[in-house]
Amino acid sequence: MARYRVGIDIGGTFTDLCVLDEQTGEFMNRKVSTTPRDLAQGVMQAVEGFLSGGRTAEDVTLLFHASTVATNALLEQKGGNTWLVITEGYSGVYETPELSEVRLGSYNYLAYPKPRLLAPPRQTVQIRERVDFQGKVLTPLDDADARARLQRLGASEVDAVAICFLFSFMNPEHEQRVRALVQEAAPNARVYISSETLPQIREYPRLVTTVANAYVAPIVVRYIEDLERALAARGFRHRLYVMLSTGGCLTTGILKRIPVSMIESGPAAGALAAAYLGRLTGAPRIISFDMGGTTAKAGIIENGEPRTVSRFQAGEWLLGIPSLDLVEIGSGGGSIAWIDRSGMLKVGPHSAGADPGPACYQQGGLEPTVTDADVVLGWLNPEYFLGGEVALNAGAAREAVRTHVAEPLELDVTAAADGIIQIVNSQMVEALRLVTVSRGEDPREFTMVAFGGAGPVHAAALAEELKVPRVMVPLAPGVFSAMGLLVSDLKRDHVHTHVNDLREVPATQIQARFEQMEAAAREELSSEGIAADLITCDRALDLRYSIQKYELPVPVAAGSLSDAQKPEWRERFDQRHEQTFGTRAPDQSVEIVSYRLTASVKLPKPDLPVYTPGTADPSAALKGRRKAYFGAAGWVETPVYDRMQLATGHRFAGPTIIEQPDCTIVVHPGQNAWVDRFKNVIIEIGGGQV
Repeated sequence: MARYRVGIDIGGTFTDLCVLDEQTGEFMNRKVSTTPRDLAQGVMQAVEGFLSGGRTAEDVTLLFHASTVATNALLEQKGGNTWLVITEGYSGVYETPELSEVRLGSYNYLAYPKPRLLAPPRQTVQIRERVDFQGKVLTPLDDADARARLQRLGASEVDAVAICFLFSFMNPEHEQRVRALVQEAAPNARVYISSETLPQIREYPRLVTTVANAYVAPIVVRYIEDLERALAARGFRHRLYVMLSTGGCLTTGILKRIPVSMIESGPAAGALAAAYLGRLTGAPRIISFDMGGTTAKAGIIENGEPRTVSRFQAGEWLLGIPSLDLVEIGSGGGSIAWIDRSGMLKVGPHSAGADPGPACYQQGGLEPTVTDADVVLGWLNPEYFLGGEVALNAGAAREAVRTHVAEPLELDVTAAADGIIQIVNSQMVEALRLVTVSRGEDPREFTMVAFGGAGPVHAAALAEELKVPRVMVPLAPGVFSAMGLLVSDLKRDHVHTHVNDLREVPATQIQARFEQMEAAAREELSSEGIAADLITCDRALDLRYSIQKYELPVPVAAGSLSDAQKPEWRERFDQRHEQTFGTRAPDQSVEIVSYRLTASVKLPKPDLPVYTPGTADPSAALKGRRKAYFGAAGWVETPVYDRMQLATGHRFAGPTIIEQPDCTIVVHPGQNAWVDRFKNVIIEIGGGQV
């Protein structure tokens, strides 16, 4: 019988596979090198490793996937040749972001570098039409005139077209008709309309999101279809479910209509895994910290749920789609150390990635990276990287650090490597401050869950700097994001703007709008083979004071709504506003801005095995000792333990190094560590023990 739930996560350096045996509750893990030129190739290598143990595709119950393909297409500007079709006279909206959309820290709007245009002005077609804010047609669409203007598309190699008309979220008829005309002019192009991509108020975010959706679509859809063909050729007949930025998974059939929602796919999976671990261990407040080969990601989990935002910044572009609240920076194991023109040492954001990789990989990389610095400082064992599958060249790491950092700065190699670590750590501490201190949270009230191939190497030092009291390293941190796929649910978020005064709009009208959204959501999921009785729908209203520009979501119970519930919604909004901004305005009227509905299918969650405590003495797991560098303490003869031999109850005093096939854990002097009942390694930053 089918028994395996499979999750595959593509990172910048490695592709991770995590498998749950639903009969025994045990996890199996595998890492292979990411194949940047053909990402599906790395996925299939991981799959072949799973199948090589005598298992078959028929043994798989669910297949989940997270990938950086959409992120890379957007951030590296390698998307399709995209055109924009817009209401006549409003093409400048795309070129001129609102002042409120300027990134934090930029106070000179005139000097602010505007986001690059994914659809340039020369590839913009203006259509004579106009709908007002109530959805009434002011200027009817003339098919003949529109056809004439769209003829330019037929003379070009068009991969994708984004259509965004004024107030189309109130009346989508013009966008729908022009989509048909575009498909006549450019039959091979993928066409996306804003009234389906983001039927929501605010012209600029809606426009940017629709263009980004069209821009990444050719790359994402081609990748998904290639992967599905490869899986089918290997015998897989199940639907492939893909992680979205919201922390839920969707079928590829729906994803192809909203590929931009895949932008934060991998990071979202890691945050889900951290939330799952927090629920199991009873840790209510978690900082999720994921450091991989190219980036580091941080987020907040409260009461078992990751925080979400209604829009997020992806590189230069502000996308108006919901996402888990994550901060991502270009600091990973493969981040390259370099000297700028002023002679200052920098680390990242450029990465050696998987190809050629750090200098110590001996795959052609010559520039020093964070991983090279880790090797030089004795934190990583060159003979046990990936459990010995990959041999690192410590001499090549030292030579890269010496040539590119130590000699230009007139430092010895140890000081140069330590400088690289200090700089990358300071960058990651700032990212952690962004998700805690800048949001009004005290890091001393949290536990940090550290994962990713490089996260446990650096987490203890970051926690000490930030005064986080405790770090938790899961049993398989190197494939933890892939594990997050296995504890996810199927989820699809819908939003629709219709502004009304809360007091004036009848509850029956609110009910009707939600029912209409719910019917559409159920029909969409049912068309993908999901049983209707498994689908649940959660409602929320985006509310704001009438004098405000932005709103806050307030949950609304399912079932029949009545006007008697409005005071309760108002009170919830006042409370949420006070929690968020420190004040409420009881004398102001409240408006409904948008209706939100989340359709989901809850999947059963596995329980991690609980281990019986043993002795506190970990000496049986001692592999040996080696010298490692710890800043002010200098070079210290440090015990090295085999994590696979550790047992619940084992305790260590820092400095200590703990090795396992998918990562290394570094415990610094003055810190203590112990193994909990799930075999998580807990690092007590202040030296305390539980």
